[in-house]
Amino acid sequence: MDLRSSAPRLLLAGSLALAVQGCAAADRNAGEQSVAGDLAERPPATEPAPAVPELPPAEDRWLPPPASELFAAELTTVGWDAVTGSPVVLLRTLDAGQVVPIWIGIAEAQAIARALHGVVMPRPMTHDLMANLLSNLHAGLEELLITELRDGVYYGRLKLRVDGENEARWIDTRPSDGLALALRTGATIRLARSLLDDLPDYDFLAPDAPDQVVRTLGLTVVSPSEELRRTYELGDRQGIVVIAASGQAKAQGLRRGDLIVAIDGQPVSAPIDLLDRLRQRPESITLTYYRQGKTHDVVLYPLEDDDDESVVA
Repeated sequence: MDLRSSAPRLLLAGSLALAVQGCAAADRNAGEQSVAGDLAERPPATEPAPAVPELPPAEDRWLPPPASELFAAELTTVGWDAVTGSPVVLLRTLDAGQVVPIWIGIAEAQAIARALHGVVMPRPMTHDLMANLLSNLHAGLEELLITELRDGVYYGRLKLRVDGENEARWIDTRPSDGLALALRTGATIRLARSLLDDLPDYDFLAPDAPDQVVRTLGLTVVSPSEELRRTYELGDRQGIVVIAASGQAKAQGLRRGDLIVAIDGQPVSAPIDLLDRLRQRPESITLTYYRQGKTHDVVLYPLEDDDDESVVA
């Protein structure tokens, strides 16, 4: 499947939707305030309400799937489903290279796109705040488990480790929020086997060049902007630019500013070309990149589990 398309710009698309959501939230708040005011005018009840039986915390009632049913994955890119028009992220399993779609909301797609691009907001957005809270409360996010797809809804859990506590805490989460947070903390992403056994159909549309981004094999690559071309003296050469390198890519010498001009000897024109090649599940790929007037070749292994660094936005 060719993943390239002239889809709307992801970082800017959805502003109207967000504005509508904001208006709806304001309406809900207004409704809550009016209800609260109405309740305040009522006389106090003469009898206490019946006690509600306490249930154990959700994390104490839930056990993760066995390790044999979980598969490590990396979040590779975010775009659109051509059929539904909804944002979708693509995850790639590290053991077999399967590509798994997860449908998400507009706000979460924008949060994920910002993290992939390394965009730092002047003030912390929701998922930035969540990451800051974890850090300041001495809690680490170890894993995001995406456990099932039921009736069109994805379910997930966050595995938290709090300093001084022997037992991990499991927190219920929407996978979209969990993915945005995992990118900011470097947490491992794992998928349940059931998500791999019956993959849904989808028609992925990548954003236009300015917003297109792919993160895989320890590399984050984008289309070269004019600023990147000037900064790294890339001229008008065709290719995709590395904006972050970790794991095996960093170990092989790749770094920010390298221009990848070919994949397995074939010219590359967009970041999604890299994911297109990986979908063919090769045992290795050869990247040809340009740096400071010279070209170099490097071999990477798609089924090697990278120890990726976190992406901070």
